[in-house]
Amino acid sequence: MKKILITNDDGFDSPGIRSLVCAFSQVAEVILVAPIDEKSCSSHSITARRPLGVKEVEIEGIKGYAVEGTPADTVILGLDLFEHLPVEFVVSGINRGPNLGFDVFYSGTVAAAMEAAMSGVPSMAVSLVLNGYENYDVAAKVAVEVWRLFRGVLQRERKVVLNVNVPDVRKEKDLAGWSITELGDRFYFTRVREIERNGEGWRRFVFEEEKRDLALLEQSDFQAVRNARVSITPLRPNLTDYFLHKELTHLLKEERR
Repeated sequence: MKKILITNDDGFDSPGIRSLVCAFSQVAEVILVAPIDEKSCSSHSITARRPLGVKEVEIEGIKGYAVEGTPADTVILGLDLFEHLPVEFVVSGINRGPNLGFDVFYSGTVAAAMEAAMSGVPSMAVSLVLNGYENYDVAAKVAVEVWRLFRGVLQRERKVVLNVNVPDVRKEKDLAGWSITELGDRFYFTRVREIERNGEGWRRFVFEEEKRDLALLEQSDFQAVRNARVSITPLRPNLTDYFLHKELTHLLKEERR
């Protein structure tokens, strides 16, 4: 039976990961390795200067490990611990909230999936675009369907992540379909506000989001979820801009003639 490693950044006992475990355990052998507590916005950080604590846990009848580390840590650890049981696929999520546009760079959910892809294991990051229903079961069902449909492509490409954002709807029939999308731009500015200073020279600041007007591209992930469509954006760990690489190479050759 195929083995799927499931992780997240909201903690091993979050409702999103419970729904994923239930859904994927019907179609594959599930391995659970996830953070012991919430690690949202941890991006792709890893634990380099201290040992990782690991505790055996059980979620929805599936035994696994809760890790005192980041989402990326859990994938590194999980792939190594189960090296004798090759993992075919990694699923990260279901994130409590969207991972759209450039926010994927901050996301621990996406980072866990990226860590898998960097190791040659295709993966999926799944997020629920909350809208009051918190219907993780619908998002989990969609995730299984996405895996089934694109499994062959993912096995061929391997170093790829599908970033899946599922609109939070009352029932699955309320979804308007699926779209293959691209990352949209940021829909907010990050502002810095000072909240305190003391006599010892310390100042304290907080980051706050300020929305900005943004024209949504038709093919963007934002536009898809706005129209109640599941957004599926293929991502790669290799960030090289090959179009610009070609232009820069040409300019350098011209300069050195």
